[in-house]
Amino acid sequence: MRSFFATAIVAAFVFSTSPAFADTTGLVRGTTVASGRAATGVTITLRGEGATLAAASDARGAFAFARVPFGRYTLTAHRDGLTDYTQVLDVQSDGIVTLNIDLGLKEIGRAQTAYIKGAGSTPVSVNSIGRAQIAALPDNQSLNRVIETVPGIVRYSYNEPVAHGFHGLTYEIDGVPLPQGTSANFSEVIDPRSIDSLEVFTGAFPAEFGGSRQGAVVNIISHRATDLASRESGSLTIGAGTYGSAQTSLAESARVGGNTRMFLNANVERTNRGIDSPTFDAVHDASNQSNQFLRTITNMGEFNSLALDYSNNFASFEIPINTAPNPNDPVVVPPGTNDVQREFDRAASLVFTNNAKNGGAFTQISPWYRSDRINYAGDLDSNLRGTIANPDGTFTPLSGLTQDRNSQFFGVRANHFHVFGANAVKLGFDVSREIFRGRERIAFLDRNGDRTDFTDNADRAGSLFGAYVQDKWTPTRYLSILGGMRFDRSTGYTSGSQLSPRIEINGQVGPTDILHAYYGRLYAAPFIEDTRRAAVIVGGANPSPVYDLQPERDSYYEFGIAHTINARTRATVNFWKRDVRNVLDTTQLANTPIQAVFNNTIGTAKGAEARVESSWRNGDSFLVSASLSSSKAGGISGSTFLFPPSTVPSDVTLNPEDHDQTFTALIAYTKRFGANHSFFASLEPQYGTGYPTQFQNGPGRLPPHLTLDASIGRDVKRGDRSGLGFTATLSNVTKVKYLNKVNNGFNTTQYGEGFRADLRITAPF
Repeated sequence: MRSFFATAIVAAFVFSTSPAFADTTGLVRGTTVASGRAATGVTITLRGEGATLAAASDARGAFAFARVPFGRYTLTAHRDGLTDYTQVLDVQSDGIVTLNIDLGLKEIGRAQTAYIKGAGSTPVSVNSIGRAQIAALPDNQSLNRVIETVPGIVRYSYNEPVAHGFHGLTYEIDGVPLPQGTSANFSEVIDPRSIDSLEVFTGAFPAEFGGSRQGAVVNIISHRATDLASRESGSLTIGAGTYGSAQTSLAESARVGGNTRMFLNANVERTNRGIDSPTFDAVHDASNQSNQFLRTITNMGEFNSLALDYSNNFASFEIPINTAPNPNDPVVVPPGTNDVQREFDRAASLVFTNNAKNGGAFTQISPWYRSDRINYAGDLDSNLRGTIANPDGTFTPLSGLTQDRNSQFFGVRANHFHVFGANAVKLGFDVSREIFRGRERIAFLDRNGDRTDFTDNADRAGSLFGAYVQDKWTPTRYLSILGGMRFDRSTGYTSGSQLSPRIEINGQVGPTDILHAYYGRLYAAPFIEDTRRAAVIVGGANPSPVYDLQPERDSYYEFGIAHTINARTRATVNFWKRDVRNVLDTTQLANTPIQAVFNNTIGTAKGAEARVESSWRNGDSFLVSASLSSSKAGGISGSTFLFPPSTVPSDVTLNPEDHDQTFTALIAYTKRFGANHSFFASLEPQYGTGYPTQFQNGPGRLPPHLTLDASIGRDVKRGDRSGLGFTATLSNVTKVKYLNKVNNGFNTTQYGEGFRADLRITAPF
């Protein structure tokens, strides 16, 4: 079987590869001394996160690793006749770790703190999650659920992560952007089973990120070259559970030729409970998904690599219905109504990387492509027999909707990184072209009760250009200043541009504390897709006028502190604020999941968040994450609605956003045991206060909720054929089907999922 897959991949892809690391990496550098003199010829080794890197100190005792992927590493310095030096350290993207290594002290295996290693690598709003952590999480098959363990991100309806008060996450996979072309996608951009590790920026955004909504930036590494230790390895997983769920997963890794590593993941799954339902017990809610992800990594000589990523995804979701009126959902449709959404997604990227001989610089060029299609097949006849109950006791007939939306993206990313003494300079650009095609049909009853069909097709193209330069200056290990400037320009239905400064300061104020401050301007181009006229027609009004969508412009501030409790435990506290003009937000079209994008005139979000994270040598880990926040918006400055826009901020009243969850907290504990600590047991309780009952209108809130997830299992490491692996997961053990949204004229009613149990068994080969 393994030979078949390897042969098939080679035949299908003449190019073989992708770089070993993503372009958002950190720098580890330092000097080595012995008996007060520079120590030359010292072998420096970094091991961790599936990677092993090596360098040697030069005549001045200096060494550098210019491209270290984010994560935790053990650094070892060795020279014959001297005592080895060992230190555990964490590396974050765009972080700089500076070490002064003294090999003259007569101690063996000195393990120093994992966190305090200089001010250049400790932003408080950047969190990384490694492969072992993902494997032990109860909901580790959902990328959104993994992301929602980070402070500042809350779980909203349809399992959408909302970061720091607003919708919109930006994704990067293996150093390449993955733009979102259409709204209302239920499927996720990549399956966690294809992820090695990920990093989440909820703030402290470097200048290299921009151009789209940045509630958070999720930087993902799928596979590393060192993930494959043997010639070939793989595993087959089957699973089943409640709600009629079933799944099959195949993972295959192989060496193709002498310098190429190939990784293939293929997953298929189905369930009778796909997305959040408007009723306590879901009706018409089945879904099925399949995805395939290929990554190859080839070294082209000592300093160059070429890389290929390819992904293909398909998903089908039945749209849950409500067949009987109830106090929480006035929308009623006939039994058997069959609205279905189908999603198609393909993406490919090719990345060429050149590393400088001295390890102090690299250059990358990355062409990429993505096609994103959503087909919403509405049951028009049944929809037209549906009604919505009005407050005065009357009933309004519903409209029916079908849509077929497709976005195609073509883009190129280029960047260069160079170390000049105490300065680490990075510059680059992103350019992309989007071609959007939308086909839409709306059926509604006119005043005489006769059916009318309205066709609204759209064809549009737009572009996005961004260029940046940034410099991380670390004059001492106690001070680091990151200054950057980014320029963005977008075209589409509307055009816009912005020059955005970014500045971050980290200062070590004690042996265990680092203070952090950040300010940045952000720019986000609106979607090119146009559902604005549909929003008005479904609401029963004339399709005009149309108020053009505007780019969103943010000012973001944060201040925090990182405190080292002990060698493997760190605590962070962060205070943040975001002020926004022309907030890009979405609202649903009646009883459909289709999102209409619009601008609020202004918005503001602010909050405080805390995180305590600890890990032990045996693999045990403990995490506490909590957030206190407020998110408000008001006015309309772009899109079509049943009322005129309010473009003057002084005329706007701010009210809570519908995803404004005041307080959320999560605790996660994983215990490792058994041979090689391959067995694990995890507990994850999560608490959240209720969401507003009225979107930007009124003080009412839904009740708070407390859920508990748990899992127990055995890992199967790559190449390990010693036995079966398994994972048994219990989600929402307390069976709390809480309301996270109530129909209020803008959105549907939605209940959170109840108790779920799943068992997966993995056979390595």
